[in-house]
Amino acid sequence: MGPLGWIAVSLAAWAVLIILIRRLVIPALRRGPAGDPALGLAWYFLKIFNRVVHRLKVTGLEHLPSRHPPRPLVVVCNHTGSVDPLLISSVCPFMIRWMMGDDMMWDRMAPLWARLQLIPVDRTGDRPVAIREALRTLRKKGAVGIFPEGRITLPRGEIRPFFDGVGALISRARADTLLVWIEGTPETDRVIPSLFTPSRSTVHFVEHLPWDGERDPEVITRRLRDRLLAVSGWKANDQSLPLVLPERLPF
Repeated sequence: MGPLGWIAVSLAAWAVLIILIRRLVIPALRRGPAGDPALGLAWYFLKIFNRVVHRLKVTGLEHLPSRHPPRPLVVVCNHTGSVDPLLISSVCPFMIRWMMGDDMMWDRMAPLWARLQLIPVDRTGDRPVAIREALRTLRKKGAVGIFPEGRITLPRGEIRPFFDGVGALISRARADTLLVWIEGTPETDRVIPSLFTPSRSTVHFVEHLPWDGERDPEVITRRLRDRLLAVSGWKANDQSLPLVLPERLPF
């Protein structure tokens, strides 16, 4: 086969590859939680990464709603490390907008935070815009993720007080709650070790709770913490974590 023949074969191969990507690969990636091929690719990668690095195990899958939750949903979980939202999101078939302290959101990574649709939280309380953005998401029947202890809890085996805003958000949005308990993650409050230290992590989807008969924010907050204490068997530490810590590199 001459040079022109090889060129023709190469062009044909590229054309077939492009067709396969458009017809098979991109539609498969769009079936990820956000309907976005880039996020779909990240979602499939996370599944593999969490299985290999963190040997992720999952219980309670029957409590997960479908890809499109029929009602507003607040995902409530204890906070063991920076890897927590990645573990949960890799299992859920729907997009979760996680609320994240803006002191952890480095400016140079702003395009990534925007792509992940994170909701920045000003932990000083000076700019209370996070609740409004979370409510907008919930009113569109979206899902919002919260770590109601406020920060990573160390040492392990304790559940700290939940901040009052979690019950208020659920009540105002008339949202259901997906209660989650995580254990076995790397015991560190640093980002890089939390993500890349091998572990035997487990995500327990404890319960899918509707709150049709209860709208008192304090009652909702208390019941969620009590339920998490009961299912985990962990100790209740009633000293709240400081929301604002001395500035230091978190990784």
